[in-house]
Amino acid sequence: MFYLPSTPRIEIEGFERPAVEPPELPEAVLVRHAGPRDEARISALARLDSSRMPGGPLIVAELRGEIVAARSLLTGAVVANPFRRTKDATDLLRMRAEQLAEGEQRAAAKQRAALQAATA
Repeated sequence: MFYLPSTPRIEIEGFERPAVEPPELPEAVLVRHAGPRDEARISALARLDSSRMPGGPLIVAELRGEIVAARSLLTGAVVANPFRRTKDATDLLRMRAEQLAEGEQRAAAKQRAALQAATA
């Protein structure tokens, strides 16, 4: 923005601009459950990562429609594209897997409580 020397600057607390603007916006990462149609893409990703295909149900991270990482909900094994920056994507997969595990634990606890109440 251009300011004339005589133009007063308005300062509003809490609306400071960062000292350095980010070069670009971060890429959007889509985290979702893998389906049967993703098996070939995840298998190719595992070969690229020199890993085995993770077992069990999987969640994947997509960047611009490309699967860049996958995580097993059963074992926690991760495969990721070694030629892309995937640390953020794998961190998101880990967080989502933890959220899903917590939800399953809560559901199991509710079910046990209901069974105990029914048998008491």
